[in-house]
Amino acid sequence: MNEREALDLLSFVVDRARSLGATSADALLIDSDDNVVGVRKGEVEKIQRTRSRGMGLRIFRGHSQAIVSTSDLDRSSLESLVRGAVAMAEETQPDPFSGLPGTGAGRVLPSPSLEIFEDPAPDISQEERIRLALETEKAAFAEDPRIRNSEGAEFQSTHLRSYLVNTDGFSGGSARSLYGLSCSVIARDGDSMERDYWYEQSHFYHRLPHPEEVGRHAGRRAISRLHPRRPKTTTCPVLFDAEVARSLVSHLIGALSGYSLYRNATYLKDRENSRVASTGVTIREDPLLPGGFGSRPFDGEGVVSKPKVIVEHGLLKTYLFDAYSGRKNGRSTTGNASRSLGDAPHVGVSNILVEPGGRSKDELLHEMKRGLYVTELIGFGVNAVTGDYSRGAFGFWVEDGEIQFPVSELTIAGNLDDMFQSIVEVGNDRRIRSSIASPSILLGSMRVGGNG
Repeated sequence: MNEREALDLLSFVVDRARSLGATSADALLIDSDDNVVGVRKGEVEKIQRTRSRGMGLRIFRGHSQAIVSTSDLDRSSLESLVRGAVAMAEETQPDPFSGLPGTGAGRVLPSPSLEIFEDPAPDISQEERIRLALETEKAAFAEDPRIRNSEGAEFQSTHLRSYLVNTDGFSGGSARSLYGLSCSVIARDGDSMERDYWYEQSHFYHRLPHPEEVGRHAGRRAISRLHPRRPKTTTCPVLFDAEVARSLVSHLIGALSGYSLYRNATYLKDRENSRVASTGVTIREDPLLPGGFGSRPFDGEGVVSKPKVIVEHGLLKTYLFDAYSGRKNGRSTTGNASRSLGDAPHVGVSNILVEPGGRSKDELLHEMKRGLYVTELIGFGVNAVTGDYSRGAFGFWVEDGEIQFPVSELTIAGNLDDMFQSIVEVGNDRRIRSSIASPSILLGSMRVGGNG
């Protein structure tokens, strides 16, 4: 289905909804093609391809809402779907905060400047996909003879197109492609056995790193973990590696949701324009970032995307709203609606970017002198209401600014408010590897639970 056909079909659906008694409506169409090849120990274990196409429809009769979805896009079937949805809305309890965002912006179409869609898609044979996965795993084994086993390597590709039309006059389309290589291997030396992984992804096939690079990095990570020790329980500085710093940032972003605000379920309620982090922390959202893994021309309700500052030099500048949570809080949408076919919109983000500092990770280790360098977080012990934070961790012990040995079987604990306020410095090693991108982050003090 091409762009014109998709938008015409969505326009047909929302027009029929209006003619059958809906006061407003929107319709979303998603067309995706996912392909995964997995290998393990030199053998093909998985070849999977999923083609899916479906439509989600929201109907409003005043402030009553009904949501339906279908994979049958025949017009006669859609006619029945619309009739059923309008009837459902008549039976739904009104909610004065429900409705479209009311920000119709005309037609918005995919922008090549976002650099998130490869068109035309390259013709990658199944043999080539298998070869890429096999070479990734082979490179991991070749990195060191102590790599003894594998949990597998995969090559993945996704091509996704989505289109949205509503009765406020919005009509838009977005498309993205994604290619990825990943590998997970197990190192063994004597009685010590450790696992680690690595992955790389790109919107463009020819920009994907070479399989050898991905595999060897996975192997090096696994080897570095061998013979870990358990540190003594202490309070010390903690450096979050850039890979795990992303999760720390995600907890703060989650606490800014408009839904958490009106439910009194966030430690950041009533903190706008006050300090929520140290002065060296600035966090932006940029949905228009070229090549960003969360880039999008509009959000899940058809609100045109715009960059924004969320935290500026430690000060909270904005919460995040979709239309519903905005109205519940007496605010306007911030263009942060995310959407799936069968559910109401919720608050989500595009690209979250922590502004990098001026020094490298090695320089931050030197600044820390003695403490914990965290490279993996385990479990989920975060309370967004109170900010209490406790998670299992793996990493490396640092003395005199140098990594000494790997450490495991430990927990790190604190409070998110205190943790962000105690950030000493952020590094300059930010890479755009997912929709949340952060450099390494050095905290002045955390409780580390280990031996004794």
